[in-house]
Amino acid sequence: MTTEIIEVKAMSIEEARKRAMRVLDIQEDQILNVAEKIKSKSFFGFFAKEGTYEIEYTEEKVSQETKNPEKPKNIARDLRKERAEKLALEKEKNEKLKEKTVNKPEKEAAVKEKKEIPADMEKVNEIIERAKELLENMGLNLNVEFLRMDGKSYIINLSGEDKGIIIGKKGKTLNSFEYLLNSLIKDARVDIDVEGFKEKRTDTLVELANKMAMKAIKTKRVVRLNPMPPRERKIIHEIINQYPELDTFSEGRDPKRYIVIKRKK
Repeated sequence: MTTEIIEVKAMSIEEARKRAMRVLDIQEDQILNVAEKIKSKSFFGFFAKEGTYEIEYTEEKVSQETKNPEKPKNIARDLRKERAEKLALEKEKNEKLKEKTVNKPEKEAAVKEKKEIPADMEKVNEIIERAKELLENMGLNLNVEFLRMDGKSYIINLSGEDKGIIIGKKGKTLNSFEYLLNSLIKDARVDIDVEGFKEKRTDTLVELANKMAMKAIKTKRVVRLNPMPPRERKIIHEIINQYPELDTFSEGRDPKRYIVIKRKK
């Protein structure tokens, strides 16, 4: 290890040390000694005159890393690359969410298959007669026919010129009519459709459920739906339950009972 001596002008030993490091391009541990030869002078901070300092230092062998310093990182480029990767991951996540949107609950394996029970024709006749009586009292001209059994439920269809009246806004009148008819029929459940209205309504509800599920996932906020009858809430619940990151429940009392969707903790 060889040592060298250099003279540096400065106002203090610390300033002389820093100036030597800057001029010689050396590290602090390479400076072995700093000696004051001529003291610096000043008059109450004015008319300052630098002193002279003798710096003894060692010239260490320059390492390979020093000879070939690493190129400075391009921070802007790295930030752009990081942002691009983040956007790509977000796009991929959204695509997966789209693929995960589900169709009608009756077409999904997650929904239990209902075991069909043979229709009790006496019960069928009773349901049709009761439905006709109610429609006549309401002054509506509609035909009533039995379609099929869906599990334990009797499915009947209404058709005719007054179908728009019995459906009502978003099916509210139909829901009320179905509730009234079921209150008159014992030991049986009756589901009423009007020329395929409920199937179309189910399509709308499935689309709404998937849309609200995506909203809850993306925004990470609680989503509240408008009040719905039990049958429609059931469809929404069945769809939302197929999203593992979401939870769903109902609040309020009928007819103002509504669904709440939120992310699981």
